Amino acid sequence: MDELLQQLLNIGVNYIKSDSGISLEILEYKPHQAAEIDLLINKLLDQLQAYDLNTVRLECPAVFFNHLAYTKGKMQIVGERVLYKSSFIAPLDVSEQDYALWSIFDSSSIAFLAAVMGKSFQDAEKFLMEMNAELPSQAQKMYTVYIVNQEPIGVVFPHIEPNTKQEGRLFWIGVHPNYLGQGLGKKLHAIGLYRLKNELKANSYMGITQIDNHPMRKIMVANGCIQYKYTLMSLCYSIKNRRSCRQ
Repeated sequence: MDELLQQLLNIGVNYIKSDSGISLEILEYKPHQAAEIDLLINKLLDQLQAYDLNTVRLECPAVFFNHLAYTKGKMQIVGERVLYKSSFIAPLDVSEQDYALWSIFDSSSIAFLAAVMGKSFQDAEKFLMEMNAELPSQAQKMYTVYIVNQEPIGVVFPHIEPNTKQEGRLFWIGVHPNYLGQGLGKKLHAIGLYRLKNELKANSYMGITQIDNHPMRKIMVANGCIQYKYTLMSLCYSIKNRRSCRQ
């Protein structure tokens, strides 16, 4: 399977492999490579169970999707997302006093994330362990908490996307329910960008969100991000059941 993933990477399909599945990403419209990409993804889906993996997720430009005949027949469409980019030109009104780094293994960290996500302690812990499996060299430095008057307000997880030239991403971002509607999301997002630029030495930022997530889209624009020309189709293939493909 590693050889197959490397072949995909060589023709512009990025990937992240975790304990349970694989995430694939195509960000450029490459119709001349569609047949080769389609064939390799089809092979990957056929081999999935042999490697004790359950799920493959794929994001690709909507205009490229129709060129993937095998992929269209096997993968379930689960959403459409929009992509924003930043080269960190816009100034960021952030200082190191605005945030703190927490351990992903501390029970207080897990409990706070559960509250922000509106999920159980067990679900939040699972999320962090999956993040650790996907980004083992970075996960312990990602848990970034927005602090106001010594109170935690929200959390963001900045990281460098594997197999890229120092491209920054935010694994997840969220404001605590007690502080929603106060315009704090822009500052939280800016904290993530600040850490990407100044601490993680990212060359650029790429943010992806659901096409109908208008608050997040406004935040990215407010922080100097520019919308990419294509929307992205989100697709999923699961051996077990369709529930595993829910966003």
